[in-house]
Amino acid sequence: MGTIMVRSSKMLIKANAYTLTVLALIPMAVTSSLVRAAETKLSPELRTAIYGYQLENADQDGKVEDSAWELAPSILWQRQAANMSTRLSWQHETIFYSDDQRNKLSFNDLGLNNQIRFFQQRIAWDLDASQSYQVRNSRQGVFSDKITGAENLSKVQRLGTGLAYRSLPTAQYQTDVQLRFDTMDSARPIVDDDLQELSTDIYSASWLFGSNQRGLNFFWQYSGRWQAYDRSAGSDVSSLNHIAIIGVPIAPKVSVVGRAGSERVDNSSTYDNNFDFFGAGVEFRFGVRSRINVTMNRSDSEIAGQKKQTDTYVASDFLIAPTRRTRLEGSFDRRYFGRTLQLTGNYDLRFLSMRLRMSEAVRTQNAFEREQEELGIFVCPDGSNDLASCFKPPSDRYVPVFGESLQRVTLLNVELREELVEVRSTGFSLGYSKNRLNLNLTANDSETRYVETGNLNQNRSLALQASWRFNDNNKVAANLSIYRIDYRSGNRKDDNISAAVSYHRTLNDKSDLTVTARRLERDSTDPDFDNSESRIWVEYRYRF
Repeated sequence: MGTIMVRSSKMLIKANAYTLTVLALIPMAVTSSLVRAAETKLSPELRTAIYGYQLENADQDGKVEDSAWELAPSILWQRQAANMSTRLSWQHETIFYSDDQRNKLSFNDLGLNNQIRFFQQRIAWDLDASQSYQVRNSRQGVFSDKITGAENLSKVQRLGTGLAYRSLPTAQYQTDVQLRFDTMDSARPIVDDDLQELSTDIYSASWLFGSNQRGLNFFWQYSGRWQAYDRSAGSDVSSLNHIAIIGVPIAPKVSVVGRAGSERVDNSSTYDNNFDFFGAGVEFRFGVRSRINVTMNRSDSEIAGQKKQTDTYVASDFLIAPTRRTRLEGSFDRRYFGRTLQLTGNYDLRFLSMRLRMSEAVRTQNAFEREQEELGIFVCPDGSNDLASCFKPPSDRYVPVFGESLQRVTLLNVELREELVEVRSTGFSLGYSKNRLNLNLTANDSETRYVETGNLNQNRSLALQASWRFNDNNKVAANLSIYRIDYRSGNRKDDNISAAVSYHRTLNDKSDLTVTARRLERDSTDPDFDNSESRIWVEYRYRF
């Protein structure tokens, strides 16, 4: 098995935001005759806010006080039918400062998500595009926003399209194939973040074929994933991993299993790694869906052109689901960089839900943004991630209806770099909802190794959100985020804390008022990076 190498391959036409927007309208027009009963919702809104804040930085003498006025009109258009769903959003923000030395700032946030489904929902075509403003380098300040930290934000444009086929759940043999292309451009912020303008193209494919039920007389599965990264600031990267497993029953609930697979990761330079393995063992099945197998394996690995000796190791793959409310699935295995543990789990009660995710992956760092999306527990109205407006669904099988979406979990340690990284991450989320109280706790611990530069970061974060509803018109909310970064290669540690409390008042069916106070602090082992901010603001929203 030779090394898979993907040379730079530019598309004939480099799609941009306007092109994909037009492409999104084409299927909408083509399929309009097929959509008989559709729900359509147009939600224009005007938001305005007045801010007062006080800043204290290590490079300034004394504290700086200023105020700002924000004006932000927005439009959200949604359409959902049996075979197509579309969501298009736009928000324009203009910020005026009382300090005459500061110029006004303007931002445009855009979002497009379109999905068309064919062939009894088995084929799906996705098209999405977005424009947002994000921190690319956490050293500049993980809590930077448009009001006081716009100089640290990069304009980020993302475009993507994907085609997927999935067989029916009742089919005897399952087929799941996905093809996807994504491109991301990020501009240099006002304050240099030591990163140039970046443009990354990501090509990916994944597949799964095999028996739908492992309890058959004979079962088999073959799965894999291929990815290629075309980077503007580095050599191209390609990766391929695939595995096949077969099982033959020898007794009720017991099968002999054999497996084989390989992995390749190559950055067309110094990072060229190969890993091949095969093994055999026993699988036990218990309960309705639960299973566990243990195998003894032999592997050959090659790292940076240096062949390592053949190794033997024990691996395990398991699914434990004793009840409909509890599920734990994962694997204990080995890759070319050492032992690995993959784990996903959920536990659901009427008022309490928990999610757990452990993963180890190798890819460019700007491809990790969706890694922990499944940690979301609450369901929120579209366009809102405010916990006070969300609810906990009765089970993990709840499907958000038109106008709803799963709460988005944001990981602050995601940096928008093109560098190839090895990331070991553990995420945990807990949601509680009863009567008037909503609570959401999210914790994450990750280690990021930059394989091309040798840098190493340790990231730990804890976020707590709480809301209390006095009645239908009055709510209070509190948010606390604690975020620690250990830049081990730079001999620097940052402790970042954000604490906020807010009061929300619904004035009528079309308008509401929110008052918020927030405190930010960064305590660094390098005193030059110490800073703090105190802010209070009043926000008014009107829905047309």
